[in-house]
Parts: sequence; C-alpha cells; structure tokens
Amino acid sequence: MAKKQRPSPTRAPQPATPATAAAPAASAAKLARTRRGRRKGNPLPWIVGLGGLAVLVVAQIGINVYRNAIAPGERYSSQGNVHVSLGTSTPAYNSDPPTSGWHAPDTVPWGTYVEPQPDQRLIHNLEDGGVILWYEAGTVEENEAQVAALQEVVAGRYSRFVIAPREGMPTPYAMTAWQRLERFDAIDAEAMQAFLAAYHGLDSHR
Repeated sequence: MAKKQRPSPTRAPQPATPATAAAPAASAAKLARTRRGRRKGNPLPWIVGLGGLAVLVVAQIGINVYRNAIAPGERYSSQGNVHVSLGTSTPAYNSDPPTSGWHAPDTVPWGTYVEPQPDQRLIHNLEDGGVILWYEAGTVEENEAQVAALQEVVAGRYSRFVIAPREGMPTPYAMTAWQRLERFDAIDAEAMQAFLAAYHGLDSHR
C-alpha cells in the first residue's frame, strides 16, 4: 500500500527588512539625480567658450583701432553714400575736400585735369575705390606743371585715381580716399605713394 506523501509546508512570506526596502528607493533617487544632472549639463564649457569669444572680439577691436591709428591721413566719419542729382543742395560735408556723403550717380573719368571737377562726382570716385590728388588751382600753365609732377608720384602703378585742381585749399596739396584726408605743404612722393597704396581700390559701397 503506497504511502501518502505529506504536502511540503508552505513558508509564509518574509517581511522586507529596512535595508531591502530602501534599496529600490535609493536607486530611483540616484537615477533621478543623474537625469537632472544630464539635463542641467556642465556650464564650464559654455563659460570658457563665451570667454574665448569675448577675447577674440576685444582683440579684433584693438587691431582695428591700431590699424586706424597708423593708417595714412585723418579719418572722418562717414556721411553715407546717398545719390543725388548733380548740383542738388545738401548739408555741409564734414571735410574739405569731402571724403564721403551725398554724391552724383556718375563719376569723373579716371585721369588728370587742369580744370576743377564737381565734388559730387568726385565723391562717387572715392566710393568706387579711387584716390584723388588735389593741387591748388592756378593758371592753366601752372596746373599743367602740377599735373606732370603728380603723375610722377602715381608712376603708372594705379588706375583708379584723379588729379584735379581745387581752389581755396589751406595747403598746396591734399589727397582723399573714402573717409580719409591727408594734406601736404609740398609734393612728398613717399608719403603720397603710401596713401595710394593704403586706399587704392577699396570699394566703399554699403
């Protein structure tokens, strides 16, 4: 006769100890902190990047200030580049000869002149990257001699220039580029060529 097997006693579930109950809660809290940290990110790279950008901006400003300080001639604020019909009345220019501002839609052909040319056309020449060599107006014969002397300064190296007489200048000679003016008491070939080299061909359309 087969023996009856006794059923195994069923163990009652053990109550969770404090340590085992706290483990899942601690893991969940750690995971939450990690996620928050990822969302916030490390601010140090941003701080370093912005600091580096600020240094570059300040350095570029310093370079521009230095270049302006050593560049030939005196710098004048731009008065814009508005086109007006030739002969239109405009506010006063901030330099004499003018170095920017209201000007005619057309230019004076590049080259030399023994007769004064309209400022409003010559300003457009400056905007197009030209340099103007001014001399005190005299007789036709005197003007021709001035042109010949100034042509030796240009020496065939530049194409965008105008040599023209002007009445009432405070010095016998002057040179202008866009926003730049330098005056001369006599022909100074080295200084005049430095002015040409610095500004010839610099288009100033905005």
